[in-house]
Amino acid sequence: MDAVYTAKELAERWKCHVNTIRVMEDQGKLHRLEDIPGVRYSAEEVQQLECLGSEAQPFTAWERKKLEARIYELERMVKDYQAKMARITLISQGG
Repeated sequence: MDAVYTAKELAERWKCHVNTIRVMEDQGKLHRLEDIPGVRYSAEEVQQLECLGSEAQPFTAWERKKLEARIYELERMVKDYQAKMARITLISQGG
């Protein structure tokens, strides 16, 4: 394994756009190696970020929108099931 990654290599590794890597850098989640020419990131830091799981894994805007839509759908389903359970409980209690 290489000791460093370019932004392009890292984007390919994480299956995201290069701009996502730059945003992570701007947010302070990823740090550019200053003493190496060009834009390079430490393989060790990359591995640490990957071990954090989804908290650090970048999402594209499309992926985030898709996940938010799925969360909304599941929350709506939960509310529907809760209402059905409340009606069943009421009926079973003789109401």
